[in-house]
Amino acid sequence: MAQRLALFFILLFTSLLGFSQNLEQDSIATKKTTVTPSLPIDSTFVTYNAYPFDSIFLNASKIVDTTTFHTADFDYLQRGNTIYSTLSNTGMAHKSMRFNHLHQAGFDMTLPAFPTYLLNEGNMASYMSVLPYSEIRYLMTIGDLEQHFHARFGRQVTPRLLVSFAFDTDYSPATFNNNKTINNAFWINAKYITKSERYGVSAHWYRNKLEMGENGGIVNDEAYSEHQETDNTVIPVNLTTATNFIVSSGIGLEHYFNLLPKKTITTKKEAPRVKSDSIATSPVFNDSIPMDSLLIDSIKSIDNQDVVQEVKVRKFTLGRLCHSFSFLNNKLYYNESSPGVSFYQPFDTLMNASKSTDTTLVRAIKNTVKWSSLGYQKYNDDIPFYLYAGVTHGFYQVKRYDYLEGETVLARNYNQLSVNGGIIVNLFKSTRITGQAELITLGYQIGDFDVKGQWKQFIGTSTKNYGQATFDMELKRQSANWFEESYYSNHFRWENNFNASTYLTFNLRYSYKTYSIGVKQTSIANMIYFGTDARPTQNDGMFSIREAYLSFYQRLGRFELEGFASLQKSSNEEVMHLPLVLGQLKVGYSQPIFHKAATLHPSITVRYFTKYYADAYMPATRTFYLQNDVEIGNFPFIDLALAIKVKKAHIYAAYSNMFLLTGDHNSFIAPHYPMRDSKIFIGVNWRLFN
Repeated sequence: MAQRLALFFILLFTSLLGFSQNLEQDSIATKKTTVTPSLPIDSTFVTYNAYPFDSIFLNASKIVDTTTFHTADFDYLQRGNTIYSTLSNTGMAHKSMRFNHLHQAGFDMTLPAFPTYLLNEGNMASYMSVLPYSEIRYLMTIGDLEQHFHARFGRQVTPRLLVSFAFDTDYSPATFNNNKTINNAFWINAKYITKSERYGVSAHWYRNKLEMGENGGIVNDEAYSEHQETDNTVIPVNLTTATNFIVSSGIGLEHYFNLLPKKTITTKKEAPRVKSDSIATSPVFNDSIPMDSLLIDSIKSIDNQDVVQEVKVRKFTLGRLCHSFSFLNNKLYYNESSPGVSFYQPFDTLMNASKSTDTTLVRAIKNTVKWSSLGYQKYNDDIPFYLYAGVTHGFYQVKRYDYLEGETVLARNYNQLSVNGGIIVNLFKSTRITGQAELITLGYQIGDFDVKGQWKQFIGTSTKNYGQATFDMELKRQSANWFEESYYSNHFRWENNFNASTYLTFNLRYSYKTYSIGVKQTSIANMIYFGTDARPTQNDGMFSIREAYLSFYQRLGRFELEGFASLQKSSNEEVMHLPLVLGQLKVGYSQPIFHKAATLHPSITVRYFTKYYADAYMPATRTFYLQNDVEIGNFPFIDLALAIKVKKAHIYAAYSNMFLLTGDHNSFIAPHYPMRDSKIFIGVNWRLFN
């Protein structure tokens, strides 16, 4: 607790330092016109860019959402157009119910079961505002002292140095026995661009620490669904002494150099100003003045002509060179003081029947050198032409705990070299074509590739907009990653020699204002997945997953409506289980009160998915795997919220999973994991400016 209080006061003191700076020092308004947000903004206008430098020059700045409509969406899993299968408590492992493939080409450093709760360079932001910007979010529950504290800060330290950071801490006591989570995350980044804008450098650091009690789900689902116990902590669970501990951290540096300066200087010479007594203007010579003296004076007059320097902005550039470096470190620990319990017995034999101390350490060092056609100008997704090409070298190391040796020993080293490139072409102010590709050319997973392309067609004219049609394509060849290929622990061990998988995805959608509708198909050959034995296996052959989807936002007077729906079907339901239908609808209403000094905003959110055999979760390997015994779904998850906005502060109360009040307790969100019970949450979101 003392450490949390100390960190809170450090954040507060840093914010106060930011407020002491005057407006003239803090002005970083860009020359380009910021795109008008599609959603109404009801507070001070703040924008941000993604962390890489290219996002500043290629994409329109994103807008910090300050609307009251999303104030009560405190859980990260409630955001985005999907529903997650998770483990009864905030901050636990989760998996999207809409099919997606998170693995990237090359060596895989991701943790697929925890993508939403891990902060890294992929979701960093660089805040840009006229004034120093701070945001504080605090949430607590009534009764069990669940607490969440999130802080964001961004400011201009010097005229060309931007610093942003974020801190999240989530403490959620057990909904069921051995289900507690303590998650902490922090990132900081800084950007500096020289006055000439020819050179820019950025650096970042992040660290995530997740501590989770793993109970393996409840033993008897009927004990909860039939509401046999009013206190969930007395319902028997499969594991009582298992814990997962994850530390994911990284540090990185990126810098670029424009090959040509931003401006050119041309020298102009005006016509010479000749003196009146020179030979050019004197028709009669004075015999008393020598001829040589006249010639010297005339030459001096010509040499002293006026010189003018003209500065022009360069229209042509040779592009820029970029270099990036990153060091990534994942530490994965699984501890179990009772490994001989029945939960593990159907899977694998034990190396040590008295205690599990499974340890996996994964480290990566990556360097990328890239040339791109970018120069000094910034664009809002409409750059006429963009091209880049680069090469990436990665060194990777995997260590594990050896039960025979009784220590953590070196397992494997990997080297990988890949080439990559991309292009953007805008034609006729209505067609935008983009593409990017990566190919592993040497070392580990040689021959793997990932090719992506997009065709975006704007329909109508600048005065009559009829929306846009977008077609996305991706073709990917992916070998088994290090985890699927080889693993060693007390509970699971395997050595596999899989064929490479191939993924082909087509996605066609039409968008008009805040409405979007589309169809998507993914064809997969030789897919690697985790079978019913919780071990990686491979499907020989090809199958497809088809999806139709829509999303929308609509404001009708004081009412706001937002939602999405998905209809998806797998052609091979033996290896891919998905709910046929899932969707979400949120309805809110804004009512000014106290002579418009405040705004009252009640809202209701409903989430629903049809019954299906959702993947089960294996704590010992932190993976979801196929199961054919338990169906979940066909239950409406309903949350009610009431928010009030006063100036820049939002205060709200929320009641979660209120459909349980009907007596129906079939609210399982994963096999043997019920959704958290009904709770009252009280929170505040406060944005500070100076």
